Amino acid sequence: MDLTRSPKPTLHVFQQEGGWHWGITVERAAGGGMKVVAYSDEGFDSKEEAREDGEHVLRSEDWHSRQRFSRSERRTGCA
Repeated sequence: MDLTRSPKPTLHVFQQEGGWHWGITVERAAGGGMKVVAYSDEGFDSKEEAREDGEHVLRSEDWHSRQRFSRSERRTGCA
């Protein structure tokens, strides 16, 4: 079973090392607990900015194939 294709991904937003980050977790099929399947590599200035970015990745479902994301990859073409 592919654990990264869980039907119930959860977005978490948290402050760490002076910046706001997001992470996406799924429930483990065996043994209980959660598995981190994607996270922001760089910190954001605000909780809202981190949540918006994490929601974008969650909606795009890019987290299925990749684990780490940097802001520059998602902000291409934005002024």
